[in-house]
Amino acid sequence: MLKVFTLNTGKSIFGTSALRQRRWGSVKTDNIDWKPFKSEKQLTSHSSTKRGSKSRNVVLGLLCLTPVVTLGLGIWQVQRLKWKNKLVAECEDRLTYSPLPLPKSITAADVPNFEYRKVSLKGRFDYDHEMFVGPRLNDGQKGYLLVTPFIRSSGGEKVLVERGWISDDKVVKEDRNLQHLSCPEGEIEIVGLLKVPPVKGMFHIDHDVGARLFHYVDVNAMADFSGSGKVYVQAIEDFRDHPEWQHEATEQPKGEKPSGWKLWGNKDTKETSAAKPVKLSDDSSEVFDPNQFRRAGVPLGKEPKIDYKNNHFQYVVTWLGLSFASAILLFLTLRKGKFVDPTKEKLKHASRFN
Repeated sequence: MLKVFTLNTGKSIFGTSALRQRRWGSVKTDNIDWKPFKSEKQLTSHSSTKRGSKSRNVVLGLLCLTPVVTLGLGIWQVQRLKWKNKLVAECEDRLTYSPLPLPKSITAADVPNFEYRKVSLKGRFDYDHEMFVGPRLNDGQKGYLLVTPFIRSSGGEKVLVERGWISDDKVVKEDRNLQHLSCPEGEIEIVGLLKVPPVKGMFHIDHDVGARLFHYVDVNAMADFSGSGKVYVQAIEDFRDHPEWQHEATEQPKGEKPSGWKLWGNKDTKETSAAKPVKLSDDSSEVFDPNQFRRAGVPLGKEPKIDYKNNHFQYVVTWLGLSFASAILLFLTLRKGKFVDPTKEKLKHASRFN
């Protein structure tokens, strides 16, 4: 094979040229695109740009709607707050009125206009249809709300009367002591408040069909069970003694031997009667202690006060606060300009290395 050598060094010319070519081929030049952000999806594709623009529009639209929607909810809660304050003021004013005899023709539709109005009823209780709501705790003790139909002397439908709370060991009528107060017989007069009972809540349990126990105050079911009207009266607490409620019909006939459960009841009566009612200094009436009523099984009536929950002010602060905060966020976003496009930022950064 023919080889060409230089005169001085004797090295091959072709060998030197090939060596130079190899050296030149390994040199990195500035015009090579190294594609540092290459991926399966091209960053400059039309679909990616369109999708990013759509996402930005959605976010911007939500930022624009949030202050408006929350402001509207805040204004609505302000109106609700005014309505609730007016309703509470009206009910508190009604509590100051003297008891009004319950009209004979009153219906459930009339009750909302007279809620928390003191009314007086004259008649007798229907103990054959006593009902219980609960269980309910009173001073840490388990018990039930006692609801008894009331037959009015003036006629008309029977009225559902919530007499108050009794302990679970006094649900049986014969187990109660102070019978002239716990189970008065004959015609009596009581005072109560007209109430609109709450509706069934999401977490309320359905009642057992035909049972006397109800998990919540259900006027419709109670009226069907007892044959009463759908007017609900809440008895006001009264710790006074009522000797006029004592009748000879409630006394035990002479010579009759009490049964076993009556013996147990009489034993408990001695313990209860040990604490006699206290006579008030300003009048001739006598009062019992609430604990005496609790032990004897006399229902503890309701204190006459407004039970409405008024949380609308908290709602006003919440919604208006969200509206103010979202408005500031929207202002700062628009002040900075357009949204940052990640694709453009990556390309801008990559162009520095080209």
